[in-house]
Amino acid sequence: MSKRLKFAGKGTLAVALVAGGAVAALALQPSPALAQKKFNMKIGMATINDPQQEWGEKIGKRLAERSGGRVTYKVFPLSQLGTIARQVEATLLGTQEVFLTPPAFYVGVNQAFMVPDAPGIFVSQKHGNDAIRDPEFKTPFLSAAEDKGVVGAGLIVYEGTSYASTKPIRKPEDIAGLKIRVLASPVERAIPGAWGGTGVPMNFTEVVPAMQRGVVDACRSSIVAMTGLKFYTVAKFTTVSSGGYIPTATWYSKAWLNKLPADLRKMALEIPGELEEEVAEAVRDKVASSHKIWQDDGVELIRFSDADQQRYLAKLRPLGEKILGNHKNPQVRELYEKLKTVAERHRPKG
Repeated sequence: MSKRLKFAGKGTLAVALVAGGAVAALALQPSPALAQKKFNMKIGMATINDPQQEWGEKIGKRLAERSGGRVTYKVFPLSQLGTIARQVEATLLGTQEVFLTPPAFYVGVNQAFMVPDAPGIFVSQKHGNDAIRDPEFKTPFLSAAEDKGVVGAGLIVYEGTSYASTKPIRKPEDIAGLKIRVLASPVERAIPGAWGGTGVPMNFTEVVPAMQRGVVDACRSSIVAMTGLKFYTVAKFTTVSSGGYIPTATWYSKAWLNKLPADLRKMALEIPGELEEEVAEAVRDKVASSHKIWQDDGVELIRFSDADQQRYLAKLRPLGEKILGNHKNPQVRELYEKLKTVAERHRPKG
């Protein structure tokens, strides 16, 4: 009897193991109903006719193709889905699926998202891209607000900053007294402040009329992004200063990701990263052509002298340590230290 029971026990265990393995395998596959379900994706950004919009379109197209049409999409540039603040809120609530924007606009969700704004930490766009895409920084950075409802899935350095202005900025001291549109983070506001200017956070689509009315005197941003909105029609001077390199990222609503079957969720999270280098290259290609568009429209292109550039950066670099290195939030301090580490690791030799 005991032998029969022992044998029966083994058989029962074997059946249970086989059954358990089958259940686990089936769990990785979407149910028939879920496999046929369509998932729509609204992809928003504040810019238009620029690599950020191209990134959004490529993400949507690749995910639609790879999913066999189970994911559909539409791209909404030029803040068609609302102001930047509204789109940030929409991704957190789950009413907008994707938003492509600089991380600094999520600083109200997590202060750590201003870390890449640290001025003077990168020496070129390539250096910046190599650094922030290093997994030691990129992985914890993009997941920093997952518990709040938003997940990053792609990250690049867009371009070095320029000042598009209605008054010439020929040396750093010319910033004094100017009202300059910046991103909505303490670091960004502090940059013009270091030279006596005032940083004014403002939705990107509102800047041109604000400059026309004299509400702001300049905008500190990417000349590629500003070209798409025709900033050159009101800003007759552009100072290429590269005091910092603007990052941008793809942000998914976690609520939407959670609705996807596992295979589609995996695709959605992988695709923006697959396109990072392609988008970064598109930015590099557009810098020279953007300069030409501005100059052809009569805009004066200004560059600081080497000595002035060094003075400009020397006053800005300490802001990173002051604001980020001494921040009361330990996650900000930790990610800032990681950024410095990867920036040094990828610093060009010589």
